[in-house]
Amino acid sequence: MSNASNNEAWARSLKDIRNAKSRLLVCFLTFPLYIVAVSSLAKNGNSVTALMLLYMLLYAGFGINAAIKRCPRCHEQFYVKGFFLNIFSRKCAHCGLPATTE
Repeated sequence: MSNASNNEAWARSLKDIRNAKSRLLVCFLTFPLYIVAVSSLAKNGNSVTALMLLYMLLYAGFGINAAIKRCPRCHEQFYVKGFFLNIFSRKCAHCGLPATTE
């Protein structure tokens, strides 16, 4: 594989890693909106089961997606070291490769 195509593959991989992180952070940061929605539905006597299941599935899917992303350099899980997912990290948990290409 040539150096240019290797760099392009790394850039694509790092972009996928950043996108996975962004999706999980959006889900995390919209949690207060979810609480407001659940409380207003419950206050009006409506069922909140569907909303709760949807949010939990969405959160779990985004969390798993972020957890399984692999570093293009060391091929270890980018945000996971041991059993802990550190989504706030800006570099690989194992080799220190920055998530940005700059």
